[in-house]
Amino acid sequence: MVAPSADPYSWTETPIGQPGLMIEDIDAVDGVAWAVGTEHHERLVALRHDGDSWTDATPDISGANLVEVAVAADDDVWAVGWDGSADTGMTTPLVAHWDGTTWAEIPSPAEIGAFDDVVVDAEGTVWVTGWARVGSAESAVVYRYADGEWAEYSDGLEGAINGNSLTVLAADDAWLALNPGLAHFDGTSWTMVEEFPADGLQILTGIAAADATDVWATGVQYTGSGAIQPVAWHYDGLTWSQVRTPRISAQAYDVTIVDGQPVIVGEKLDRDWASTPLVLTAKSSGRHTRLVEVPGPTTNAVVLTSADTDDGRLWVAGGDIDVFTGFAAYADLP
Repeated sequence: MVAPSADPYSWTETPIGQPGLMIEDIDAVDGVAWAVGTEHHERLVALRHDGDSWTDATPDISGANLVEVAVAADDDVWAVGWDGSADTGMTTPLVAHWDGTTWAEIPSPAEIGAFDDVVVDAEGTVWVTGWARVGSAESAVVYRYADGEWAEYSDGLEGAINGNSLTVLAADDAWLALNPGLAHFDGTSWTMVEEFPADGLQILTGIAAADATDVWATGVQYTGSGAIQPVAWHYDGLTWSQVRTPRISAQAYDVTIVDGQPVIVGEKLDRDWASTPLVLTAKSSGRHTRLVEVPGPTTNAVVLTSADTDDGRLWVAGGDIDVFTGFAAYADLP
């Protein structure tokens, strides 16, 4: 096992106090953080951190899961997932909106499917991705929501199973991590990235952009022996290239940008498949960049599912699988 490098972050854990909770995503704007997840795999949960403590702000929606949240402002919060309450056994994509007072469920653009990511772009347009049944086929989809109307932008995604993670730079410049694949949107259709392997052995689950010439994506790589390793890719404005990661048994789930550098989070696995937090940052030597492991916010059995940066603060979140409770921590940035 590779030993972590010196810790660049001073972590502060924020007690949540809700047993049976796994946080799936965290997002923060203007010093206020929101987190979503599930409790005992049965009840969706939404939490709000006001800078001091967490409070429960869960919408009254039963039989559903929330897996991603996007905070445009404290009175403009979007969350997505799926609703499995129908007797058909199929799920319906779920979209919910918080207006500062109450949650409202937004009619879904698809009858069957599930959403795995939501983004609010600089113009206030809401983007969602996941999978849906369109006609007789099920495939990855992307929808945009503006002025109370949904529009589908899925051309070029027909060969992909699911849209995992989305980053939007402009209406004609977005990147999508897929299962499998990686794609770019030019305002009309999606084009698969040729440099990214198409054999399905690498699955990207997180993507983030510092700007149009600096985009990072991360996920998992399956080896021939059945082991898993974290994987990372970088786009420099011209081409995508794979970046060296530690040769450890681990899976990366999400990436955020801190001072122009990626911070990747996930879980590290020992020989008995016990989990501890994974945190990776970039280290450059000359023209070469690699990702190195740094100490996480705890040594407990915590899986980090999400990371976000806001207002001089790096947030990470997930769940402690030993005591099965939600976990969130932050580091104030210099």
